[in-house]
Amino acid sequence: MNRVNRIIVTGDIFRVGANVKDINPQRVNIEWLFQLIRPSLQMIVGLPIQPLHYTGGQNCLATKVYRAHGLDRSFATWVSFYQRIPTARDLAMLEAEFCGALVIGFELPEFTRQAMDTLDIPYVDFTIHPVRFMDDLIFGVRSNIVGLAEALQEWVVSEDTIRIQAGLARATLVRLPPVQQCIGVENAALFCGQTTDDKVLIRNGRLMLAEDFLSQINEMCSRHERVFIKPHPYSPNNPVILTLTRLFPNTEVVDANFYHLLVQEGITHVYSITSSTSVEAAYFDKHGRHFASYPYVFTDFTASGGAYLTIDSEIYSPKFWAQIISLLNIPCSRLPLTAVNKVPSRIRRSLRSFWGADIFERS
Repeated sequence: MNRVNRIIVTGDIFRVGANVKDINPQRVNIEWLFQLIRPSLQMIVGLPIQPLHYTGGQNCLATKVYRAHGLDRSFATWVSFYQRIPTARDLAMLEAEFCGALVIGFELPEFTRQAMDTLDIPYVDFTIHPVRFMDDLIFGVRSNIVGLAEALQEWVVSEDTIRIQAGLARATLVRLPPVQQCIGVENAALFCGQTTDDKVLIRNGRLMLAEDFLSQINEMCSRHERVFIKPHPYSPNNPVILTLTRLFPNTEVVDANFYHLLVQEGITHVYSITSSTSVEAAYFDKHGRHFASYPYVFTDFTASGGAYLTIDSEIYSPKFWAQIISLLNIPCSRLPLTAVNKVPSRIRRSLRSFWGADIFERS
């Protein structure tokens, strides 16, 4: 593995918003991660630490890569690039940008991750875990650094821990009155929508569309007496939602909190195309179903090969980073490492995103 002399914090700098062409919508996530972990990294290493965003300049990595392929920077181009295998020319440009760096990423695209693996550039890539009902958000981490999963065992969140916290969540929810639309309903399903530009909808260089799932949609609506539809708050007019409500008379849009819906007895199945909601459903004794394969694997034993190791929220801890840095033979401070007491929903509040889990904190 390459010798590390600097640290770069980055993310999907190639991403373009569906309705915005000139800025990188991932800038705020990159800056969030940079500010979150920089103090701890500065305490333990003397290396320069800097963020890498999309800048729009001629020397910006994303600009150079798109230009090398003769492509304009657009939403469609980003979709086509997300899972693309890097060419030799791509690898040369990424090596020039990242050589000598430890790359810390927030949801790196597969294009970048594959390049890091090929070039033997060490990376640590985070994503928010699909289970979001716990005391705080938890993360998935993947890396090409040998021994990382073993080094981070102190922070691993086991399946048993998730199940116990699911029980606590369910115990809270059963004290709420039933959802009015669900009273007296049996053999019902819940379909959860997604944003139309969700990266987990990308397959073979394109976004999956409503027409790709007409047979599954028809089967779902035929199997259940009622199908409740929970649109994504950022995409209420998603074409899949419109297809369901216009073609199937037994569908009904519902505004209730997602977790509140999960404890309604009449709902037996939770469907989505590739949403994390179908993953969470199983912890509430519902059958979670994806219309397309869920693209991520989360484990409690490995962070390699593209799989994510499930870890808790303390990625801001100096001790957490000291464990990783020690694997790279980088000189580390031996001073006592400061610990910050855990507080429920610290990361949720930092991200300003609760994904419906604020229902567990209301009085």
